[in-house]
Amino acid sequence: MSKLVIDKKLITAIAAQSNKDFYNHVESKVESVLSASIERLGLQIPYISLNNVVLQPFNEVLSGAVTDNSTFYYLLGINNAQLELNTVKTNMFWHNLKKRLKIAWASRKRRKKKKKKKDEKSLAAKVDFDGSKYNLFNLTKDLFETIRLFLSQTSIISMDDNFLYIVGKDDFGSNTQIKIEICFYNEDCFKFFEGKKKLKQYNFSCRLKCLSEKKLEAGDNFVKMLKIFNVLYHQANHEMPNAMFMESVLYNVPDKLYDEQNIYDVFIKIVNYLNLKSINNFNSVNDLKLKLYQDQMLGYNQQVGLLKMLRMIADNK
Repeated sequence: MSKLVIDKKLITAIAAQSNKDFYNHVESKVESVLSASIERLGLQIPYISLNNVVLQPFNEVLSGAVTDNSTFYYLLGINNAQLELNTVKTNMFWHNLKKRLKIAWASRKRRKKKKKKKDEKSLAAKVDFDGSKYNLFNLTKDLFETIRLFLSQTSIISMDDNFLYIVGKDDFGSNTQIKIEICFYNEDCFKFFEGKKKLKQYNFSCRLKCLSEKKLEAGDNFVKMLKIFNVLYHQANHEMPNAMFMESVLYNVPDKLYDEQNIYDVFIKIVNYLNLKSINNFNSVNDLKLKLYQDQMLGYNQQVGLLKMLRMIADNK
């Protein structure tokens, strides 16, 4: 594989990429498919309707710094206290059950298993909706089955715990990847599980405010730099950066360094600035009271990935 040449031509080309029409098409299609699916599922499941859901972009889709390697990552927040209560209770049950099974397995005695005939009648019986046991993971599965009805045969949809993944072709565009995390939503706060772990909370207010202010003060070059850094980070690390991490890094760069008409000059100035500064002193866009290393939402090893990217740029000169 030939070495990537990081020069003025490449940086200008990345910055000039215009994917607004494509972005709008994908977002419109996602909203359309989800709206139809939720409306249909809501006829059977009282815990979900178009009146109690919020669809929120979560990664670089939020800032508009989408590149060819981006996944369209959304949170689908559901405002329903009973569903949340059921889910928390279910998680606690399985957590306690695992403990009991571990103890039982450690002190088990060999016993002869008795064969039991299957009750075909009970297996064939229809299970009614139980509102006291229905949880977030049941809803994700039912939503998965419903969304399939509104996708063409060329799209692929899969499920993992409370995540839905869609790879579109005719529906969204060739190789377009959609990631939807089903979670809870209440008073501007999203609460979600990663798998079946501890419930986390996230509020977008500070991040949205920081991005809005930076776009206003630094202009279009801020989003262009996000795109450039996302592409180069992916090239250096073979994965996209945590969007909130990269937003935080470039948010902390002084506004005056963005004040150039030539985007390559902006790129060189910001790279030099980051090489001279310790990003440990940078603040997170999620909470300006937190440093980057203090914010768990920024992911792991992101600083290492950034340094690897900066070394790749330096070695390219």
